[in-house]
Amino acid sequence: MLRRILAGILIFLVLVSVSSSVLVGRAGNVSVNARSSLNVESIAESTPANVTSLIVVVFVNSSVFQGVKSSVEQYESDLKDFGYEDVVVLNWSDPDPAHIRKTLSDFYINSSLAGALLVGDIPAADFEMMTEWDYERFPMDLYYMDLDGNWTDSDNDGVFDQHLGKKIAPEIWVGRIKTSGLGEDEVSLINSYFDKNHRYRRGLLSAPKRALLYIDDDWENYASMDSYSLGLLYENVTQVTDKAETNAEDYKARINQGYEWVHLRAHGDWDYTTFEMPNGTVSNLLSQDYVQINPSALFYQLFVCKAARFTKPQYQAGELVFRTDSALLAISSTKVGGMLMYWTFYEALAKGRTIGDAFKKWFVEWGEGKVLLQNIFVGKKWFYGLAIIGDPTLRLNWLDEAQVAELQKYEEQVIHELPLVQQLWEQVESTNSTLSSLQSEYAGLQDSYSTLQTDNVYIASDLWTSRTVLYFFIITTVLLAAAYAHISITRPKPADEL
Repeated sequence: MLRRILAGILIFLVLVSVSSSVLVGRAGNVSVNARSSLNVESIAESTPANVTSLIVVVFVNSSVFQGVKSSVEQYESDLKDFGYEDVVVLNWSDPDPAHIRKTLSDFYINSSLAGALLVGDIPAADFEMMTEWDYERFPMDLYYMDLDGNWTDSDNDGVFDQHLGKKIAPEIWVGRIKTSGLGEDEVSLINSYFDKNHRYRRGLLSAPKRALLYIDDDWENYASMDSYSLGLLYENVTQVTDKAETNAEDYKARINQGYEWVHLRAHGDWDYTTFEMPNGTVSNLLSQDYVQINPSALFYQLFVCKAARFTKPQYQAGELVFRTDSALLAISSTKVGGMLMYWTFYEALAKGRTIGDAFKKWFVEWGEGKVLLQNIFVGKKWFYGLAIIGDPTLRLNWLDEAQVAELQKYEEQVIHELPLVQQLWEQVESTNSTLSSLQSEYAGLQDSYSTLQTDNVYIASDLWTSRTVLYFFIITTVLLAAAYAHISITRPKPADEL
């Protein structure tokens, strides 16, 4: 009987040993698999994004499609002569901005889209945000430019209020030809614009190769930055920055004195620009004044709040681009704010890029981040309303290879002389350094977490083994005690005890 008990104890010990080995082996495999899955995700994240090419989609509102069809066909021919691979024209009547974005996303994924031109009353997505100056709700074409970002409406009021994602910079550019509400026949204005566009491409519309830099009182501190930036593109820049000199009448006179590019900074709204005087008085330029002046300049950078608010009647950028004989394009905002850090934009133009490509390059570099400029953090609150009114495929006709090379040389000479540029790049480099440090710390934390997981497995295994040994000794003790009791009872008693 004792032999049977001892054999049972031996079998029990063998089973305990095998079970412990299996448990530890399984726990180790879980840890390895977890690390393997992290490596796969890292590889997936490093996959390069789609590269854009020269394909343009033109959305034409169905209400004007037949009336502007021949003009759009001429535009399509011009773009192909200009080097674009293909132009896709869509007769569009769907009022849902999400369907427009889905269409653009499909083209981008399947055809490598460069950009889109929206002709007529093509709907816009609205965005809302709070800034230190006010609550703002505004139409935003960035919704059509960033095709892989996550746009959400957190309060379910029908207006986007969050723009998130690992990569939220634009993949394409977008421009608008929106003429309704400008006081004339919509179709006639669109046809007139396309005719003006065609004449420019054929060399029949031009302006002297020089620029006007006009900065009103509150923005005088930015004159140096804007001057250097515009100087990357034009050697001949007329600067008007004296507070006593800048006013509406002076500006009206100057924009008709033979400039190709006008760079304006002033306060205003969608239908007027305000010029302040040192004595506290102001003078205004109304949006309709552009029509009366009929300026000869071709391109405009309007740092004027809401001047591109294309959902409003007689908005400034629209009056300027679509109701004058020469203006081809204006960059401005649909909200409070405007473009800053202009050197990236003008540098791209100097290298022969189209205005749309230069705009996209600028937005990728500056549009999403926060940079301290003149002790003010700028970013989304300044840039999210930026829009191109006109055709983004245009570029400066006078830029041939020799001129581009000369401008690049000139750029290298002046860009490093601008202290503000150096300060901003130092901030960017510092931010990148901090990000790298945080990423390194995060990687360290991941390694520590993995080590803790492994230690936890070993601790759990040791604890289980300890419990097993304890149980073994308890059971062994009980069995030995039982065996001893059994032996004591069943053992024959000595004769002297009988």
